[in-house]
Parts: sequence; structure tokens; C-alpha cells
Amino acid sequence: MLSLIFSFLFLFPCAVYSRDRWTEAQATTWFQSQTYIMGSQYITSDAGNQLEMFQNDTWNPTLIDQELGLAESLGMTTMRIFLHDLAYLQDPTGFKSRVDALLTICAKHGIKPLLTIFDSCWNAYPKAGKQPEPRTGVMLSAWVQSPGVIALLDQTQWPRLQTYVTDVVGTFANDARVLGWDLWNEPDNSYNSTQVAALVQLLPQVFDWARSVNPTQPLTSGPFGTDYLNGIGGQVTQIQMNNSDVLSFHK
Repeated sequence: MLSLIFSFLFLFPCAVYSRDRWTEAQATTWFQSQTYIMGSQYITSDAGNQLEMFQNDTWNPTLIDQELGLAESLGMTTMRIFLHDLAYLQDPTGFKSRVDALLTICAKHGIKPLLTIFDSCWNAYPKAGKQPEPRTGVMLSAWVQSPGVIALLDQTQWPRLQTYVTDVVGTFANDARVLGWDLWNEPDNSYNSTQVAALVQLLPQVFDWARSVNPTQPLTSGPFGTDYLNGIGGQVTQIQMNNSDVLSFHK
């Protein structure tokens, strides 16, 4: 589940890793090169979800500048910011331009964001365009999953997801303004067995797609639940742990 404030703990990779995964030495070097990492989730206060933040009609860089200025004044050095595949699908060039503008504003305030590509939390059927109004008293009532269950279960849509991942990560693969890539937030949160079965096929491919563009920043994916603390966990958790360059978790 999303929370207003999140914690990062970056650990060194475990012993078993694929050829293209960071080595322990690479993870150590990266971590030691960072300033103190402290931050929160971030979405503009006038947006109910990722689409509302990044679609052209509701994009608000002035507000982002003001709010990240407040974050800077509190000593924050990172923000976890959620992107969305449908905002990219609508307008790939414009979307990447807005992400670039976001990174410029972040850098102005000494903030290196962790950019999140996919998310399995809350409303499972996202639609581009005008977003529903938030419901009073319901946390994150307008938040939407990315890509959502329809695209997850429809493998004919996976090529467009690949394009989204490789284009966005590839565009900013060497950008020092980016802290890292959270490829999928809590991927098995709220999914049934059929959806998890599809996820087990898709999630490793997402890591492969991101690695194919050789990002200089680490790849990670935060697990859902706490089983991983005891060295156990389901198949999805194992995929996350075995593919992440650095391990991140939510507490």
C-alpha cells in the first residue's frame, strides 16, 4: 500500500545474480557516491493520480517548483515519483519532455527522484483523459494502477509496454538527475492467482527491457508484504530480489 512517507533501505545484492545485474561492488560504489537519502512519495497537490500529474492538460510545473522547494527546505534529497504508461502512450514526446522538465525542477532543489514505472496499487482499470474526482474520506481514491489488469492479462499489449520502458528508461539512462528506477511498485499487491501468473511472466521481462538500454542508475522493485524479511516470500518476491541491482523495501 502507498503511504505518504516512505523509507529507503538499499542493500547489497545477494549472492545469486544474473550476468547483467549489478555486482556487490557496483552497488557499494553507487551507494557510497550518494548524499544522504531522505524523501517521500510525491504527487502534485492538485492531482489525484499519476495521469493527472503528467497529462499535458493538467501538467503544473509551477506547483511542482513550489512544492519541491518546500521539500528542499525540510532537507529532503529524493522523491519517489510515479509515471504512467497511458500518459506516455497518449504523447510519447510530450511525456518525455515533461519528465525532463520535472528532473530540471528536482535538480534545482537538490532532489534526485526515484522514478516508478509500474504500480499495482488501487484502481485496476486506468483510463487516459479527464480523471475522476477524489472521494472525500477515501485515501488515494483516484489513484490508478499501471498498466492495470487489462494490459497485464493481454499479452498483445506487452510490446507497447516494452516500448514505454525502453524509451523512458533509455532516454534518461545516463541522466545524473535520476536516483534510480523503481520498475514496479508492490507488483503482487491485490492481484488474484490468474493475475499473479501473468505477472510472473511479465515482471522479469520488465527488468530485461530496462537493462537492455544500459541505465547507469540502479533498478529495483519494492516487494509487498513482509515475508521477504525472513528470507521467504512468493515467486514474485523472489523475482524482485533476484533481479534488482539494489534492494528496496517499504516500511
